[in-house]
Amino acid sequence: MGVEIANVVLSDNTLKLAACVEYTGHPKAGQDYGTLIGKGPLNVELKDSFDGLDISGAVIIDFSSIESSCALLRKAADLGAGLVVGTTGLGPEVYELARVASKKIPVLVSPNMSLGVNLLFSLTEIVSSRLKDLFDIEIIEAHHRFKKDSPSGTAKRLGEIVAESLGVPYADAVQNGRSGLAQSTRPPREIGMHAVRGGDIVGDHTVLFAGIGERIELRHMAHSRTTFAKGAVVAAKWLGDHKPGQYTMKDVLGL
Repeated sequence: MGVEIANVVLSDNTLKLAACVEYTGHPKAGQDYGTLIGKGPLNVELKDSFDGLDISGAVIIDFSSIESSCALLRKAADLGAGLVVGTTGLGPEVYELARVASKKIPVLVSPNMSLGVNLLFSLTEIVSSRLKDLFDIEIIEAHHRFKKDSPSGTAKRLGEIVAESLGVPYADAVQNGRSGLAQSTRPPREIGMHAVRGGDIVGDHTVLFAGIGERIELRHMAHSRTTFAKGAVVAAKWLGDHKPGQYTMKDVLGL
């Protein structure tokens, strides 16, 4: 994702690639990042720490790990930079850290940076709020064989949106897969959650609303990781023009 984001930034003449940071002890640290990604020298050294970097007024785009995102949120305010977090599988701790950091800097955390997926979030909210008592709702997601978390952060967010519409806690409503012989018919206000892992699937998400005699499917398919990089850069450009606060992709899209 770092390379994808860098390529999007470098293709936009309104933006400047200020710094590139990898994990501590990265073997390529100290080398010119442009040379590393085949773009030729950019005079941007790959760092393995934020220490000593002057990025005040910039916007950091973070696609790392839960632990790294938490550490970055704790120090982002001191760096004086805005922060877009696109790391997947995030929990309540990250959002609480984002809330604290947002008092000093603009912060945006999203489980998915795709513009289309964030529109899917809004469409799911609209449809589920109107059909919650009439249709069964299932969420199916598919990703590449190397993805660690299941279900995906995007699928969880879709589940949370549906659960809010149903008026029940996510943990009580979600049924992760099914096996064996059911003891009764499908209970009302249950959210089926199904994860598929295989090959090099970038990311597919479907919200299925199944009624008697009809069904509605809201589906998003990502064809390339560039999709997420472009969305993250759009968010960063938007965030750079805003004051400290906690924002979402709905704000970016004006939804």
